[in-house]
Amino acid sequence: MPVDINFENKRAGKKELILLAAIDMFLEKDYYQVTIVEIAGRAGVGKGTVYEYYSSKEDLFRECFSYCTEAYLKSFNEHLSRTSTVRKTMRDIIVTHIEMLSENRKGLHLLYKERPYNFHELQNWVIEQRQSLLTGIAELIEEGIRLKEIRPDVDAKMAGRLFLALNYIVLGGIIVIDEDEVRQDQIDSLLDILWNGIGINELHNYGD
Repeated sequence: MPVDINFENKRAGKKELILLAAIDMFLEKDYYQVTIVEIAGRAGVGKGTVYEYYSSKEDLFRECFSYCTEAYLKSFNEHLSRTSTVRKTMRDIIVTHIEMLSENRKGLHLLYKERPYNFHELQNWVIEQRQSLLTGIAELIEEGIRLKEIRPDVDAKMAGRLFLALNYIVLGGIIVIDEDEVRQDQIDSLLDILWNGIGINELHNYGD
């Protein structure tokens, strides 16, 4: 199931209430305009309570970004160890990813907003997470090659990057940026384009 980043979660402890309030604030305003006082007010705690859990606004932003990123990555990782055909596994990843984006649209918008990339530590963390995810997808594609579901000449790493782009840029853009829904026929169309390409295979005679 997707990570619950709904600010209305009444059972959340103070630390999570602060985190969720901060996500809301960073979505509403530019990072540099948000203050710890505003975050504390939104969370219903004192300013000092925020500093009990987070050393600075920068530290809190890192935690917010990590929290949302981990929710995003979860939709991929939970399927990579499942036993199924590679194509079905890819479709399951896409469907779960769409559900997660739709349910957590607001919080995940933080991943698409402009953000202070001068946080080198945060940059490195994001790169490491993305590389780990890319490795998992490439291994899935290599398994497809071994099972003869995928052509033996396919570059697994490049195909993995294309699959991640389909999920993050194409589907993420439709749901989070355009605030639109993805239909089942669109999922099948996207997967078909990824799986079969758009060019005519010269080895087959399709006619003039």
